[in-house]
Amino acid sequence: MSTACMVAGAIIVLAVAQLFLQKDAPVYAVLVSIAAVVFLLLQLSGAVQSLLQRVVVLGRQVDGQAFACLLRCAGILLVTDYARTFCEEAGASSLGWCAGFAGRCLVLGAAWPLLEEICQKIWSLGG
Repeated sequence: MSTACMVAGAIIVLAVAQLFLQKDAPVYAVLVSIAAVVFLLLQLSGAVQSLLQRVVVLGRQVDGQAFACLLRCAGILLVTDYARTFCEEAGASSLGWCAGFAGRCLVLGAAWPLLEEICQKIWSLGG
């Protein structure tokens, strides 16, 4: 919890500094933004490493195909959400909507084999 508070406090301070510098010295504002990203990535590296180790352990304990399908869907959602956010921040909200819609369609397509397998198991229980 203390790491989360430290990261949140540092990000708030860096965001305020970036906001003040943006008017007078935009080059320094960009440097502050880069410093904030580097700081955040360094602080999160341990948590991300722990998360990835737990994902690997979970992948060994469950069905390989289903787990791979879920990871593929999660990856698609993350990438398309970043693309959507980037488009919206760039002022292309309609393109952002299209990116979000494409992500949903891609996830549905990636998850379809898993959905079919679940339906077949349900139908085999009933008959």
